Amino acid sequence: MRNRLFAGAAALAAATALVALQAGPASATVSGPLLYTDIGAPVNVGDALSADLVSGTVATMYSTPAGSTGVKCTASHIGGSVAANPTVSPTVSGTASGPVTTLTFSGCTSNVVGVTAVNSLTMDNLPYTLSISDTAGYPVSLAPAAGSVIQATAVLKTLAGTATCTFRSSAATLNGNATNTPPQISLVNQPLTKFSGPSICFPTVYFTAAYGPVKDTNNGGTVLVN
Repeated sequence: MRNRLFAGAAALAAATALVALQAGPASATVSGPLLYTDIGAPVNVGDALSADLVSGTVATMYSTPAGSTGVKCTASHIGGSVAANPTVSPTVSGTASGPVTTLTFSGCTSNVVGVTAVNSLTMDNLPYTLSISDTAGYPVSLAPAAGSVIQATAVLKTLAGTATCTFRSSAATLNGNATNTPPQISLVNQPLTKFSGPSICFPTVYFTAAYGPVKDTNNGGTVLVN
């Protein structure tokens, strides 16, 4: 009987702990830096980080969230450095951050009627600040500098000549999430509204891109989130 009581108490304690974990916010599984690498090397403040599009994917700016009309690019590169990488634990959350100084696109095409080529697609007003939290879902945000805005400019070759379309983020930030399996950062259907340009420019475009694996170019490891 005593063994049964102990077993019952242990099962109840385990169930209670499981419910608490499921109900509470996700945090680090072990104490350590929020960002670390798969080769065991730490991600240090000042380290350079770099990533291209996830293999087999494209970056898109489409006219609707579920659509396929607009601009797509077969290559994109994001790069920056680490300004903060706090120590986190199962009871202490944190946010890593750093400046994004490079965000480029190439191999861009358009299927918009009247557009014959995409001369360029650029993200303006860099640097942005990229932040990654260890809370549930590993949320990621891209924010402009104080007093600035996130802005994209598409220069299109059209039947009527060159059209320059400028779009600005509808919110203060672009938001996404990070994953360790696979190791990547994803931004999905982030809205940007037309700031300037002719009528061939859509009123709103939705930006989607997935970058990974993110590499710490100082030690060559793939960056993971604790």
